[in-house]
Amino acid sequence: MHLNSESLGKWFTDQGDYTHNINYDLDENSIIMDLGGYKGAWAQQIIDKYNPNVYIIEPVTAFCDFMVDLFSENEKVKILNCGVSDNNKEGSIYMAGDATSSTLSTGTAINTSFYTIDSILEKFNLNEVDLLQINIEGDEYVLLENMLKTGSINKFKNIQVQFHLGVENDVFRRDKIREGFILNGFTNKFNYPFVWESWQK
Repeated sequence: MHLNSESLGKWFTDQGDYTHNINYDLDENSIIMDLGGYKGAWAQQIIDKYNPNVYIIEPVTAFCDFMVDLFSENEKVKILNCGVSDNNKEGSIYMAGDATSSTLSTGTAINTSFYTIDSILEKFNLNEVDLLQINIEGDEYVLLENMLKTGSINKFKNIQVQFHLGVENDVFRRDKIREGFILNGFTNKFNYPFVWESWQK
Protein backbone atom coordinates (compact mmCIF):
# COMPACT_ATOMS: atom_id res chain seq x y z
CA MET A 1 0.00 0.00 0.00
CA HIS A 2 1.24 3.48 -0.76
CA LEU A 3 0.11 7.11 -0.88
CA ASN A 4 0.19 9.79 -3.57
CA SER A 5 3.59 11.50 -3.32
CA GLU A 6 2.38 14.84 -4.72
CA SER A 7 -0.54 15.00 -2.29
CA LEU A 8 1.72 13.90 0.55
CA GLY A 9 4.14 16.73 -0.11
CA LYS A 10 1.32 19.26 -0.03
CA TRP A 11 -0.07 17.65 3.14
CA PHE A 12 3.26 18.08 4.93
CA THR A 13 3.63 21.65 3.63
CA ASP A 14 0.18 22.44 5.00
CA GLN A 15 1.03 20.67 8.29
CA GLY A 16 -2.10 18.56 7.87
CA ASP A 17 -1.34 16.28 10.82
CA TYR A 18 -1.58 19.29 13.13
CA THR A 19 -4.33 21.23 11.36
CA HIS A 20 -6.84 19.39 9.18
CA ASN A 21 -6.77 16.05 10.98
CA ILE A 22 -7.63 17.44 14.40
CA ASN A 23 -9.75 20.52 13.57
CA TYR A 24 -13.40 19.61 14.07
CA ASP A 25 -16.40 20.97 15.94
CA LEU A 26 -15.92 18.73 18.99
CA ASP A 27 -16.07 19.00 22.77
CA GLU A 28 -15.81 16.81 25.88
CA ASN A 29 -19.14 15.14 25.08
CA SER A 30 -18.23 14.19 21.51
CA ILE A 31 -17.80 10.57 20.40
CA ILE A 32 -14.76 9.69 18.32
CA MET A 33 -13.95 6.36 16.69
CA ASP A 34 -10.48 5.53 15.40
CA LEU A 35 -10.18 2.53 13.07
CA GLY A 36 -6.57 1.40 12.90
CA GLY A 37 -5.47 3.14 16.07
CA TYR A 38 -1.88 1.82 15.87
CA LYS A 39 -0.20 3.28 18.99
CA GLY A 40 -2.69 6.02 19.72
CA ALA A 41 -0.84 9.09 18.40
CA TRP A 42 -3.85 10.65 16.66
CA ALA A 43 -6.17 9.69 19.50
CA GLN A 44 -3.84 11.43 21.94
CA GLN A 45 -3.91 14.61 19.83
CA ILE A 46 -7.71 14.55 19.82
CA ILE A 47 -7.81 13.91 23.58
CA ASP A 48 -5.39 16.76 24.29
CA LYS A 49 -7.52 19.18 22.26
CA TYR A 50 -11.09 18.14 23.09
CA ASN A 51 -11.12 15.48 25.86
CA PRO A 52 -13.89 13.51 24.06
CA ASN A 53 -15.04 9.91 24.39
CA VAL A 54 -12.71 7.82 22.21
CA TYR A 55 -13.25 4.32 20.85
CA ILE A 56 -10.18 2.74 19.25
CA ILE A 57 -10.23 -0.33 17.01
CA GLU A 58 -6.89 -2.05 16.42
CA PRO A 59 -6.31 -5.65 15.23
CA VAL A 60 -2.70 -6.04 16.42
CA THR A 61 -2.64 -7.18 20.05
CA ALA A 62 0.78 -5.66 20.75
CA PHE A 63 -0.46 -2.23 19.64
CA CYS A 64 -3.61 -2.64 21.72
CA ASP A 65 -1.57 -3.53 24.79
CA PHE A 66 0.55 -0.43 24.21
CA MET A 67 -2.56 1.76 24.09
CA VAL A 68 -4.09 0.11 27.14
CA ASP A 69 -1.01 1.25 29.08
CA LEU A 70 -0.95 4.66 27.37
CA PHE A 71 -4.57 5.45 28.21
CA SER A 72 -4.82 3.49 31.46
CA GLU A 73 -5.78 6.59 33.47
CA ASN A 74 -8.36 7.87 30.98
CA GLU A 75 -11.76 6.25 31.53
CA LYS A 76 -13.11 7.93 28.40
CA VAL A 77 -10.96 5.73 26.12
CA LYS A 78 -12.19 2.28 25.10
CA ILE A 79 -10.06 -0.11 23.02
CA LEU A 80 -11.25 -3.10 21.02
CA ASN A 81 -8.76 -5.66 19.66
CA CYS A 82 -10.22 -6.60 16.26
CA GLY A 83 -10.31 -5.75 12.58
CA VAL A 84 -13.22 -4.19 10.71
CA SER A 85 -14.76 -5.63 7.55
CA ASP A 86 -18.01 -6.15 5.65
CA ASN A 87 -18.99 -9.19 7.73
CA ASN A 88 -18.27 -10.78 11.11
CA LYS A 89 -15.63 -13.48 10.73
CA GLU A 90 -12.34 -14.91 11.87
CA GLY A 91 -9.43 -14.25 9.56
CA SER A 92 -5.91 -12.97 9.14
CA ILE A 93 -4.23 -9.68 8.55
CA TYR A 94 -0.67 -9.28 7.38
CA MET A 95 1.86 -7.06 9.07
CA ALA A 96 4.69 -5.53 7.04
CA GLY A 97 6.61 -2.92 9.01
CA ASP A 98 3.99 -0.76 10.70
CA ALA A 99 1.32 -1.50 8.08
CA THR A 100 -1.35 -4.09 8.84
CA SER A 101 -4.01 -5.06 6.33
CA SER A 102 -5.84 -8.04 4.88
CA THR A 103 -4.91 -6.68 1.43
CA LEU A 104 -1.15 -7.02 1.89
CA SER A 105 0.51 -9.84 -0.04
CA THR A 106 3.58 -10.12 2.16
CA GLY A 107 4.37 -9.88 5.84
CA THR A 108 3.60 -11.77 9.02
CA ALA A 109 0.12 -13.28 9.29
CA ILE A 110 -1.83 -12.36 12.42
CA ASN A 111 -5.08 -14.13 13.27
CA THR A 112 -7.86 -11.82 14.42
CA SER A 113 -11.59 -11.36 14.63
CA PHE A 114 -13.30 -9.04 12.17
CA TYR A 115 -16.56 -7.21 12.83
CA THR A 116 -18.79 -4.97 10.77
CA ILE A 117 -19.02 -1.33 11.75
CA ASP A 118 -22.59 -1.94 12.94
CA SER A 119 -21.42 -4.78 15.19
CA ILE A 120 -18.74 -2.51 16.65
CA LEU A 121 -21.28 0.24 17.30
CA GLU A 122 -23.52 -2.32 19.00
CA LYS A 123 -20.66 -3.58 21.18
CA PHE A 124 -20.13 -0.04 22.45
CA ASN A 125 -23.88 0.77 22.55
CA LEU A 126 -23.43 3.70 20.15
CA ASN A 127 -26.03 5.06 17.73
CA GLU A 128 -24.14 8.08 16.42
CA VAL A 129 -20.49 9.07 16.16
CA ASP A 130 -19.21 12.63 15.73
CA LEU A 131 -15.95 11.72 14.01
CA LEU A 132 -14.74 8.50 12.44
CA GLN A 133 -11.10 8.19 11.41
CA ILE A 134 -10.20 5.34 9.02
CA ASN A 135 -6.58 4.37 8.42
CA ILE A 136 -6.64 0.64 7.68
CA GLU A 137 -4.15 0.17 4.85
CA GLY A 138 -6.40 -0.71 1.91
CA ASP A 139 -9.30 -2.27 3.78
CA GLU A 140 -11.09 1.11 3.67
CA TYR A 141 -12.59 0.27 0.27
CA VAL A 142 -14.53 -2.81 1.38
CA LEU A 143 -15.50 -1.10 4.62
CA LEU A 144 -16.89 2.08 3.05
CA GLU A 145 -18.56 0.26 0.17
CA ASN A 146 -20.42 -1.83 2.73
CA MET A 147 -21.29 1.19 4.90
CA LEU A 148 -22.79 2.91 1.85
CA LYS A 149 -24.69 -0.23 0.90
CA THR A 150 -26.20 -0.75 4.38
CA GLY A 151 -26.73 2.94 5.16
CA SER A 152 -24.59 2.81 8.29
CA ILE A 153 -22.54 5.64 6.75
CA ASN A 154 -25.25 7.98 8.05
CA LYS A 155 -24.47 7.16 11.69
CA PHE A 156 -21.32 9.30 11.38
CA LYS A 157 -21.22 13.10 11.26
CA ASN A 158 -17.62 13.35 10.04
CA ILE A 159 -15.54 10.72 8.27
CA GLN A 160 -11.81 11.20 7.87
CA VAL A 161 -10.23 8.54 5.66
CA GLN A 162 -6.86 7.67 4.19
CA PHE A 163 -7.34 5.94 0.83
CA HIS A 164 -4.40 3.82 -0.30
CA LEU A 165 -3.05 3.07 -3.74
CA GLY A 166 -2.14 -0.50 -4.61
CA VAL A 167 -5.60 -2.04 -4.21
CA GLU A 168 -7.41 -3.44 -7.25
CA ASN A 169 -9.41 -0.68 -9.01
CA ASP A 170 -8.32 1.79 -6.33
CA VAL A 171 -8.97 5.01 -8.32
CA PHE A 172 -12.36 3.86 -9.61
CA ARG A 173 -13.48 2.57 -6.22
CA ARG A 174 -12.46 5.78 -4.46
CA ASP A 175 -14.41 7.80 -7.03
CA LYS A 176 -17.53 5.67 -6.47
CA ILE A 177 -17.21 5.98 -2.69
CA ARG A 178 -16.88 9.75 -3.01
CA GLU A 179 -20.02 9.78 -5.14
CA GLY A 180 -21.72 7.75 -2.41
CA PHE A 181 -20.77 10.31 0.22
CA ILE A 182 -22.36 13.08 -1.84
CA LEU A 183 -25.52 11.05 -2.47
CA ASN A 184 -25.86 10.58 1.30
CA GLY A 185 -25.64 14.30 1.99
CA PHE A 186 -21.96 14.64 2.89
CA THR A 187 -19.79 17.52 1.74
CA ASN A 188 -16.03 17.41 1.25
CA LYS A 189 -14.21 19.19 4.10
CA PHE A 190 -10.69 18.74 2.72
CA ASN A 191 -9.11 16.58 0.04
CA TYR A 192 -5.52 15.44 -0.44
CA PRO A 193 -6.08 12.54 -2.87
CA PHE A 194 -4.73 9.22 -1.59
CA VAL A 195 -3.33 10.83 1.55
CA TRP A 196 -6.19 12.19 3.68
CA GLU A 197 -9.68 13.49 2.98
CA SER A 198 -12.64 14.35 5.17
CA TRP A 199 -16.41 14.34 4.66
CA GLN A 200 -19.01 16.00 6.88
CA LYS A 201 -22.78 16.07 7.27
